Amino acid sequence: IIYKKVGDKGVIILNRPKVLNTVNLSMARKVYSILKQWESSKKLVIIEGMGDKAFCAGGDVKSLALALTESKEDFYFIEETFRQNYNLNYLVGTYEKPYIAIMNGITMGGGVGLAIFGKYRIATEKTLCAVPETAIGLFPDAGATYFLSRLKGKLGVYLGLTGHKLK
Repeated sequence: IIYKKVGDKGVIILNRPKVLNTVNLSMARKVYSILKQWESSKKLVIIEGMGDKAFCAGGDVKSLALALTESKEDFYFIEETFRQNYNLNYLVGTYEKPYIAIMNGITMGGGVGLAIFGKYRIATEKTLCAVPETAIGLFPDAGATYFLSRLKGKLGVYLGLTGHKLK
């Protein structure tokens, strides 16, 4: 995570471009901590991804899979990763200051969660948005069942069932 203070504003940059800025446990903890610190001192917060390929491709599924194969008896890491990410989504959704997500490039799964619950979202011509969890046998998470159910028509149901990508 790179973060900088620009006067009375704050900027958070997800800095794992080689893995499309996927969020791991350490990153979720850092972003949460920074947002809590800035909630009383900053006028607004902007979050973006490093590079031009992705805002955030979601949670770091690879680290979770490795944790399962390395120690099948210790589920603390996996449980804590999900807990921290969901707590972060809740903080974004209840943030008292304007929170602006610049969704440039791939924005999927947990990346959608980092963006959608904020006050403002900016999509660019490179934005590719999806909740592809169903393709790996998971339900749409990161609060996706909440926001998908509020889309007009049956678009949310379709996206939740298929994981289809929107440009």
